[in-house]
Amino acid sequence: MQVSLLKLNVFPTIHDDCLYAWDCETYNENKAIPYSCTLVNLEKLRKMLNRINNLFPDLKPTDPIPEEFYNKLMTNIVHIFVGTDCIDQMLQRLGKIDQKRITLIAHNASGFDNWIMIKNVKKLTQCPLKTARGILSIPLTNSFTDEYLQKKWKRQKEIKGNCNYLQNINFTCSYQHESSSLAAWGNSSNLPMNLRKIEDVNIAKYTKDNWESLRPEWEPYAKRDTLCLGACLIKYNQAMKKTVFQNVSNNLTAPSLSLKD
Repeated sequence: MQVSLLKLNVFPTIHDDCLYAWDCETYNENKAIPYSCTLVNLEKLRKMLNRINNLFPDLKPTDPIPEEFYNKLMTNIVHIFVGTDCIDQMLQRLGKIDQKRITLIAHNASGFDNWIMIKNVKKLTQCPLKTARGILSIPLTNSFTDEYLQKKWKRQKEIKGNCNYLQNINFTCSYQHESSSLAAWGNSSNLPMNLRKIEDVNIAKYTKDNWESLRPEWEPYAKRDTLCLGACLIKYNQAMKKTVFQNVSNNLTAPSLSLKD
């Protein structure tokens, strides 16, 4: 019985270029209101980090990334969406990407980000997976899927039945794999110092009245958070692939990794 329950947490493998780290920032107005989302494609980040390692072979793992390439990471690899409609903005961008199935991973999504998503999407098309640990997964059909892509996928017959050619997004939680804080995870993963979480920021200070004017303060923090998570996920996935030939993309919890068919 226990095995059959755990097998519900095992999903088909998704290619690495369909995996994204994401995060959202909120202010409190009797409820959490999102004002920013950040998004990082893990495969693009991995290629950039590999390029940096190849160009600077003498860099130690924890040495800061050279400023020129750090700036490229912050401007070209991290995408930021700003405004109280930031979630819709993010979904619109994803809907223009030629990827039928996408997984978005946030740290502690089960306790925070996935709740924000549920409160802010216009329509939930499938039932979220909620347990005592929180909301582990939100399968979502992206209503912002580009019409050209819908027609392309229909021609390719990538979707069977019900004539549904919308992009499918699954929001999951990395905290179910690594239960330390993001800052501790970045430290234990020996990330470059300027890819680790910025810890001396009081995010509670940002409110409905000041978040726009204080954007120069919180934007670097938000981007670094998502870069840190992306770099941690890359290392985690590489280790898990070697160990059990699976990774965080197709398993909601760490125990699921042991259930390779």
